[in-house]
Amino acid sequence: MNGFSTPIFGISWSPPTADVAVARNVIAFIETRRVLFSTYTNEVPEECVKSVLEIRSFLSNIIGHGGIAAELLEPARLMRRYCVRFLERVGANEDPCDTEAAQRPLFREPGWHMHDYWFGEALGELRAGVGLQLAIIAASYGLDIEDELAQTLPEPDPS
Repeated sequence: MNGFSTPIFGISWSPPTADVAVARNVIAFIETRRVLFSTYTNEVPEECVKSVLEIRSFLSNIIGHGGIAAELLEPARLMRRYCVRFLERVGANEDPCDTEAAQRPLFREPGWHMHDYWFGEALGELRAGVGLQLAIIAASYGLDIEDELAQTLPEPDPS
């Protein structure tokens, strides 16, 4: 939403070009993460965790650069929180790119399977949370989302 009007007056704004570019980059990056839209039968827990670690890292870089509008900053922070929550819930170790962490297994508890109830529940929560924030960003900046990911986003409120 970038404006509102009343019978007496109206106010609208156009987001700065830099913010639109950052929002477009966030959407483009998230659109390629199959962990957020692929069917559950195609998911591999280890690959899901690696992808979520990449999303978290990407969002941390966006947030860390600063200077972005609250309309983008808050959804990015919430998406990062959903990533952290997912990683905590599935018992993932920290970033495997870290030299010390690379010596540890990806999961604290071995034997996760895609069909485990807890893993599926954590993945569903991640998808719903990130999807909602992505929809907010897309609506705030008037951007489109590719069909595969767009199918998983919440339906617009008809009222």
